[in-house]
Amino acid sequence: MKHLLPALLALAAPAALAWPSCDQAGISPPVALQREAPAFPAAVRAIGIEGSVEVALTILRDGKVGWVSILHADPPGYFEQAAVAGVRGWRFEPARQNGTAVECRMLTRVRFTLVDTINLTSQPLASARPDPIYPARLLADRVEGYAELQFELATDGSVLRPWVITAMPRGEFEAAALAAIRSWRFPPESATQRMTRRFEFRLPDSTLREVPPIMLASAPFPMEACKSRQTGQVALEVATDASGAIRQARILSSEPKGLFDRSALAIAKASRMTPAYRDGQPLAAIALLTIFFDPNQASCPGSLTPDPQRPTKGGPPPAVSGHDERPAGRAGRWAALSGSAG
Repeated sequence: MKHLLPALLALAAPAALAWPSCDQAGISPPVALQREAPAFPAAVRAIGIEGSVEVALTILRDGKVGWVSILHADPPGYFEQAAVAGVRGWRFEPARQNGTAVECRMLTRVRFTLVDTINLTSQPLASARPDPIYPARLLADRVEGYAELQFELATDGSVLRPWVITAMPRGEFEAAALAAIRSWRFPPESATQRMTRRFEFRLPDSTLREVPPIMLASAPFPMEACKSRQTGQVALEVATDASGAIRQARILSSEPKGLFDRSALAIAKASRMTPAYRDGQPLAAIALLTIFFDPNQASCPGSLTPDPQRPTKGGPPPAVSGHDERPAGRAGRWAALSGSAG
């Protein structure tokens, strides 16, 4: 049974003042307290389109979201309204300067992604994209979890190089997802591109409705990577407690080797994943987590972009800091900010 995900992602401010970027020197950045995923638009869900929206927003002194602006949408015309409506409901511990709450600006990117919910009521599909098979041992143990994969499409619509980027718990859910997706076929006109798919494994009588989202912390982007404009990724095996908080982490692989390891471990140390469940009760578990790094979405020198829409009285437009964070999600209603962090 397939579901679509919601997406994670205001008031006009006085024209005389420019907002500082949230990562400006001397400012303690805001901390997210409530950041629910906006709903996936029903009309877009019906036609099966995925996409992303880049949003500029202002965090006010009381932690609410003030001014919001869409900077870019891909594809345009589908997700902008849902992204703005969702972002306006976010709440933060405000940024502070010398102990005093201040307003600041940041960018974030929202990813609207399809998700598949797998349970025994899902009928095997005689189609080009069959569902994964629920692992027998985990079914007998009544364990529920998820696996998220990335893959590329060949020009003939076949799947190339699928790999697991997140899995909870590790092992059988990711194997089942990989086995299914390797046989998927898309229309040849889909062209070569990278895609992401998340599979939620739920028992037929599951009591899960709302589950805690994945919340990734932030960490300084390596200056060496900023200077060289180097992208990268780090795959970690993490031990989580029943709340999903990460207690231990070890690096499985990193590209390029060693460059982002310290930042990835710092992010993991302060992050929380959606936990696995047994009979509706959260479990401590071992999970897989991949963190992506992109200097174009990080607080690197030169990454601040002028905001042409911000009204000012004289002088250049204020800079906007580039933040890009990992997803929040929940069973049956899951969506994400893009995978870059830092």
